Amino acid sequence: MLEQAYSYLYLAVCICLGAAVFATLIRSITAKTVIGRFVGVNMLTTIVLIVICILSVFLKEGYLTDVALIYALLSCVSVILLSKTYINLFKKDDNDNGGEK
Repeated sequence: MLEQAYSYLYLAVCICLGAAVFATLIRSITAKTVIGRFVGVNMLTTIVLIVICILSVFLKEGYLTDVALIYALLSCVSVILLSKTYINLFKKDDNDNGGEK
């Protein structure tokens, strides 16, 4: 009985987090600034990580936590690379304009 209650709880949390994924995706697409998009993508990957960890407990599959850790590492590296790229683009654009806006 307790196991069934936990399965309902995991299912309800995954459904709520699925709705949060769609809301975050819409927010990150409609963001007006690059920073807003970065924050949206970071929040999206965090929610997906939580869903993967909950599914790991729900399905009793330990390897899914390893997948979540690898996904977190790739997400962190990709955000760092994208941030460096955009910082360099803004510096280059700022130097071309002579520092004037």
